[in-house]
Amino acid sequence: MRRGETLTVIGGSGKGKSVLLKMLIRLLQVDSGSITCFGEEVTTMPEPKLLGLRRRIAMLFQGAALFDSLTVAQNIKYPLVEHKWGNREQMDQRVEEVLEMVGMPGIQNLKPSELSGGMKKRVGLARAIAIQPDVILYDEPTTGLDPLNVRRINGLILRLQRRLNVTSVVVTHDMDSCFTITDRIAFLYDRRMDWTGTKEEALATDFAPLREFVQGGRGTLESDGTEDG
Repeated sequence: MRRGETLTVIGGSGKGKSVLLKMLIRLLQVDSGSITCFGEEVTTMPEPKLLGLRRRIAMLFQGAALFDSLTVAQNIKYPLVEHKWGNREQMDQRVEEVLEMVGMPGIQNLKPSELSGGMKKRVGLARAIAIQPDVILYDEPTTGLDPLNVRRINGLILRLQRRLNVTSVVVTHDMDSCFTITDRIAFLYDRRMDWTGTKEEALATDFAPLREFVQGGRGTLESDGTEDG
């Protein structure tokens, strides 16, 4: 990974893309091999150091993974409390800031059951950036969303990358989203990263499995992902 870039991981369903993300922050333990992050080995990292690593790497889960019994504000504060970030007043202010960033101010007291699918994804993203991470992992951020909300989420990913200068790893099977947001593409095939390159190189590749995957999943790219919808 290169600091400040957006790397999109693509590949067929069930090939291990989401598993890969979870292994990066050791939500799943690897069977073998090595993962190095910020110059340190993740697979054998003791728990106190691992907590510190997770403070620097946030994750937006596929289903947003909000706690149904908590309000929006309480969901966003959860990582702040866990990592002992600031006092109560500072946390309240941070909740306001991140909700503004994702275009959803003033919804602190709502429950997840009162939110649409797109709104839940944006609240999940607000929670992910609340802790001011260096890296954000996105697991299928646009799955299940209508085209309007897909554009909103893609636009948010782009704006947050520019505004916060975070490094982003995006797992997706949506080729339109991939080509809208990415700097580089990594193709997961046969349990290996068989190809890595720019989106321009992906379009011109002679690597048959990637060419077929891209051509099969790519629609008409009409939005640059920067509009808010």
